[in-house]
Amino acid sequence: MVDTVGVRAALKGGFKGVVEEDAPLAGYTTFRIGGPADLLVVPKGIDDLMLLAQAVADTGAGLLVLGRGSNVLISDRGFRGVAAVLSGGLGRVKREGKAKVHVESGCDLNRLISWTIEREMGGLEDLAGIPGSVGGGVRMNAGALGSAIGERVEGVSVLRLEDGKVEDREVPAERIGFGYRETGLADNEIIYKVKLKLYKAEKGGLKSRRKEVLEWRRVNQPLRRPSAGSVFRNPEGVSAGELIDRCGLKGMREGEAMVSGKHANFIVNLGKARAEDVYRLIKKVKREVREREGIELREEIKLIGEMGEEES
Repeated sequence: MVDTVGVRAALKGGFKGVVEEDAPLAGYTTFRIGGPADLLVVPKGIDDLMLLAQAVADTGAGLLVLGRGSNVLISDRGFRGVAAVLSGGLGRVKREGKAKVHVESGCDLNRLISWTIEREMGGLEDLAGIPGSVGGGVRMNAGALGSAIGERVEGVSVLRLEDGKVEDREVPAERIGFGYRETGLADNEIIYKVKLKLYKAEKGGLKSRRKEVLEWRRVNQPLRRPSAGSVFRNPEGVSAGELIDRCGLKGMREGEAMVSGKHANFIVNLGKARAEDVYRLIKKVKREVREREGIELREEIKLIGEMGEEES
């Protein structure tokens, strides 16, 4: 906790958000799993975030940035450093012209979709039901049903932490490097604002499409239990869920973690799952698919902190 002492001291003057020591992170993830962070910080706005970024740059403290925590598995041992939760205070949305939107990165993606539909702006409705923040969605180029948020991004504003300095940068879409569930944005770049280019559309049609998408999710995905969404990236030409299903792994358990019986690329928390349970199950699934199908699955979710010994 040594490197977070300076961060806490630096935030005493002018910081309006929440600062808490040794705070459990489980409640800040959709998996409902995660040990404590040395320091939990919830900025109330961009000014707070800039103060935090400078404090981290000055001290060299480790930094974990979370939106809604929907694509992460955090170690039971927690995170040694500062965990910044942006969904608690960076959620403002502003319209620019007829079909452009400037949105802070902590805004809930589904809230943004509702906001744009009410203003007859289309382009995001296929992403309905993805349980993440706008910033997290952009960083991993979240997508569904053949659409991805990167297709609508015009640019992002980031704070780049490097060599004890914080640089405020504008990054246009062509330099973000959007790919399948990834971007070229560096780990030391904190997204704080996203610029989206949408299109005019009739509200009724947008609402109808959103309803179809949400119904598809209800039928095909395990929404009643905590999860982190899709665990593995889809290999070329085949879905990870299909591979796992072909190996007969639906229902496989490790402690309170289980491969979903509804969608094999989801691992669900049955109630009291630990990160260790999920991690062991991930390793077992990868091993079975490798041995039976000859394909090495790659995680889509981010593993944060120490997860234990690697298994072959």
